[in-house]
Amino acid sequence: MEERLKRINEELKALNDGLARRARLEAQLADLEEQRAERQRRVEETARIYREEQRDVEQLEKGGLRALLLRLAGDKEERLSREKREALAAKFQYDQARRDLEDLERRAADLRRERDALHADQARRDALLEEKAGILKELGGAAGVRLAELDQQLDELGSQLREVAEAVSAGEQAERALGGVLDSLDSAASWGTWDMLGGGMLATMAKHDRLDDARAGIDWAQRCLSRFRTELADVREMEIPQVQVGEFATFADYFFDGLFADWYVQSRIQSAQDGVSDSYRRVRQALESLWRIRKKLERQQSDLEAQRQQLLQEG
Repeated sequence: MEERLKRINEELKALNDGLARRARLEAQLADLEEQRAERQRRVEETARIYREEQRDVEQLEKGGLRALLLRLAGDKEERLSREKREALAAKFQYDQARRDLEDLERRAADLRRERDALHADQARRDALLEEKAGILKELGGAAGVRLAELDQQLDELGSQLREVAEAVSAGEQAERALGGVLDSLDSAASWGTWDMLGGGMLATMAKHDRLDDARAGIDWAQRCLSRFRTELADVREMEIPQVQVGEFATFADYFFDGLFADWYVQSRIQSAQDGVSDSYRRVRQALESLWRIRKKLERQQSDLEAQRQQLLQEG
């Protein structure tokens, strides 16, 4: 009978883990589908804007009445330069949105494959619990039944702790990515100040190098934020307070807005700093909530394990 109980416990552990993982995957897939719809709309919007901006550039380069009037007014070269910068900014936004969409689709496909491969049988688990309860009653009466309850509660707590640990890991990765972008923007702002004070070509080049670093870092930060949002999707019942995680999906949108269309203007860098700092603050806020939840769950786990140990010693 004890050997049968051991096998039941092993199978229950696997079934509990599978059912909990399947529930997490379903929550994550629902969030990824929501993000995918958001990114699809963004791809279509930025593609339209990019086509319009590129058409403006081509019209000025080809000539025509508009180009003639601008040339006569002495504004053609300045206008063409501005249109090219705006087209470049629009392309950055389009490329970012398209990469985000491709990443979301790859992640969703991976999660679907994992979900479909899981063998999580709720009916089988319920039947095993009934069988286990019967065996424990025969072996140990009320204490045996309580031991079964504690085992089930410990399995559930273990699953919740894994969920929180995965969310914490994703959040800390997003925090590091945003910190790297902030460092690049802070450096760009410093070089930009020197540039305005007459720092010359060296200051201008250094500022643009730091902006290029920030632009490269934002691609990784966007994906980290998206993953963090998805991990938070299956801990929502744990009440992460007042964190607008939905906005994480559109983080890169406002970062690119205007910064590269007019990257000689220092105020654009400041605006980008403010936006990244805001996302960093919200990530930190969510992490602090997760750390508190993890400590609470660990205390509960410790208490249940102590109760279980006491039952075993008394038996």
